[in-house]
Amino acid sequence: MSGSPTETEIQTQWKNGVNILESTRNYADGTVAGAAGLLDVLEQSLEGEYTPVSLASAAASYRAGLSALLGSGIALDFLSPILFEYAAQILTEGAGYQNIDEIMRALYEHFDDNLLSVKSRTITYDTSATTGATNVGNGSMNRLSVDEKGYNMEACTVETKRFRCRVDQNTGVQKHAERFEALGDAASQDNLLRSAFGSGTSESTRIASLHAGTGNGGSLLRNSSFSTYDSSASPKFAGWTESAVGGGIAQDITNFYRSHPGAATDASLQMTGGGGTITLKQTLADMRVSRLNPDKPYFLRVMLNKTVGTAAGGTVTLRLGSQAVSVTIAALGTNWQELKIPLDANTWFRNFDEDAFDVEIEWSGSTSGTLLIDDMLFQEMELIDGTYWALVGGSTAWMVDDTLAFTDTGGAPATGKLQWWLWIAGLGYLPSSGTPTLTDP
Repeated sequence: MSGSPTETEIQTQWKNGVNILESTRNYADGTVAGAAGLLDVLEQSLEGEYTPVSLASAAASYRAGLSALLGSGIALDFLSPILFEYAAQILTEGAGYQNIDEIMRALYEHFDDNLLSVKSRTITYDTSATTGATNVGNGSMNRLSVDEKGYNMEACTVETKRFRCRVDQNTGVQKHAERFEALGDAASQDNLLRSAFGSGTSESTRIASLHAGTGNGGSLLRNSSFSTYDSSASPKFAGWTESAVGGGIAQDITNFYRSHPGAATDASLQMTGGGGTITLKQTLADMRVSRLNPDKPYFLRVMLNKTVGTAAGGTVTLRLGSQAVSVTIAALGTNWQELKIPLDANTWFRNFDEDAFDVEIEWSGSTSGTLLIDDMLFQEMELIDGTYWALVGGSTAWMVDDTLAFTDTGGAPATGKLQWWLWIAGLGYLPSSGTPTLTDP
């Protein structure tokens, strides 16, 4: 066949190809390989001189053949021509690409620009950890499951992901810089029954607990804990640009949230209310990095305490470039409370990028008292099996064998067939919807 197919005709080819893959998977998983499936029935029936060995060997070869048909290589063979056809016939940006990942990115943008979508895998992402019953540390794990356009990141394994502290202050790292192992459920022995298994040890990785010091897991901000201070200098807090009417900022070395690796002084920032708006900001030029990654999301949080100094009135605002989150002093809970940029599309660089990028903390409209601020963490989030994570320690440090678990549900292959096979082929995902413009075969 030759000619110039329309987009609808290309999509029809795509559906027809995926229909073969999905029909094969459905037969292999539902009829042949599962419990009480054809292979299981055959194995249970084997007895005699010849069949237990020879027929079992033939069955194993048959399974291996089915597995090969459902591998990522075959899926890529089916889907690659579709992507190149899209690039050649439909995509303005991407027509000259020969790299399939670049074509996939151009196709993603084409779908987003034209309000196109495939059927969602309908994954329910767990964002609230189940903590171990004997945990010592009181920190948290933060998870981002949407991309910069707000679409669910569906190129991931639906399973229980377990995070276990493997290295603490007594086994190789400094206090508050603990390292956790991330491990998924056991993987299938081959490409059959993949949806009933997990990502396995191939997704085992290490993630560092974020802190205000330097080194692995350290904040990208200088002086994140407001420990470096000189009352006679300008600025008083190294690394920060200060705007405080009547000099309403100081350091408190008695009341602070927590220490950090390499700390010479444990302290917090103290803002005095009633004198006007107080703002501290840090520009990229003053940070510990000279540039940010345009293709990554970032985590920003700060700890606030209105209780010690009876802070009253006004609003606290945390800014990440062009994005911001606020809380009134009245609504702020007692003792140390966290304020963070919400984990949504705005955590991605392209959505908070601005001219003269900076990070800011501000108290406006105050009436009286003092507000304490500490442990302001800014760091790139880590990609683990398709979604992004940020592990943050609490006032009590993690200890070896502290655990956190997240259990996702949904995502069955037949729920979003086109999306599932993009993932299996290693191509990622496209914008998806429960009511897609491009329906499944």
